[in-house]
This record gives sequence, C-alpha cells and structure tokens, in this order.
Amino acid sequence: MEGPTIFQHKFRKCIFFILLLTNYVACVNLWGKVGINVEYILMVVNQKMFMGEYNPTLDEKGRVAIPVKLRKAFGENAVINKLVLTYGFDRCIMAFREEDWERFVREKLVPLPQSNPTNRNWVRHLMGGARDQELDKQGRIIIPSSHLEYAQIKSEVTILGLNDKIEIWATEIYNRYRPDQDSLNALAVDLGV
Repeated sequence: MEGPTIFQHKFRKCIFFILLLTNYVACVNLWGKVGINVEYILMVVNQKMFMGEYNPTLDEKGRVAIPVKLRKAFGENAVINKLVLTYGFDRCIMAFREEDWERFVREKLVPLPQSNPTNRNWVRHLMGGARDQELDKQGRIIIPSSHLEYAQIKSEVTILGLNDKIEIWATEIYNRYRPDQDSLNALAVDLGV
C-alpha cells in the first residue's frame, strides 16, 4: 500500500489547519477566552473524520446508501449503524453519529439564550427535525418523507462528508452552492496554497 502523495499530504495539512482554526474560533466565541478542544484535535490528527463527495440515488422506498468510506470513516471497529438526521442549512439534511449529535447539541444549541425568539426557532428547527435512523445491512438509511420534502430530494442525491457530519443534498440544489473558479482561487490565496 502506497503512502499519501505530496498533494494529499498538503491537502491534509491544509484541512487540519482550517479545522484547528475553526475550533479555536468556536472556543473563543463560546467561552470568551482562548480554548482548544483536545479531543477534536486528536480526531483530526488521526484522520478520523467524514470526507468526500458521493452520488448515490434515492430508491422508491426513500432509502439512500451511505457510502462504505463514510460508514467506516472512524475505523473498522467503529462502523456506523445509526445516524441522527435533522434539517440542515441551505436545504440539506445533516446526519451525525450519535456522539457528534450530542456534542453539537451540548456545545452549539444548549448555550443559545432561549429568551431570544430567533434562537428558539433554530433549536425547534434542528431539534424538532432530529430523527434516529438505523442503517440496514446494505448500509442504506431511510430518509423520512418530511426530510425529503424539506431538502427537495426526488432522486439524484449528493452526499458530502464534512468532518463530524454528513450532508445529504438534492444534487440540483447542491450544484447551485458549488463555488466557481474565482472563489476557489481566492480561497487558495487566503490559505496560502
């Protein structure tokens, strides 16, 4: 088995830096001081994360196959058999491992002041839309009809592995959010790559 190419190595370093910086900013914003989540950094360093883009199809029963690389992203002994699905942002469906969902709720939703009506609406949207869904033996998950309707998924599906969550999109809608080449070039400059 060959080791990573130079491009893969630089890409991983770039992703690690972005995730580290994102976590640092989140900690500063959450606690008002500098803080680093060691568990999060160890997960990133060990390459234990969801990543990649996949295009399975939705079957007539409302099932979609979660790719093997995503199901085994956290190791052979940590194969994912259940995901928490909820309404996502930009008309996608977000899917989390149970422990990642619990951390998301604890770190992102619970701290939101419930005296603010906007916060209450976000919590209702995300928590109210949450469903535990088991994967069958073929790695397929049933997407509830309410979620399919919300995400406007009819048949063509794009699944993205995004660190600690998976996004499930109607391919047509996801294609509207893809960055153009000028945006990618600007990002490359900002990242210094």
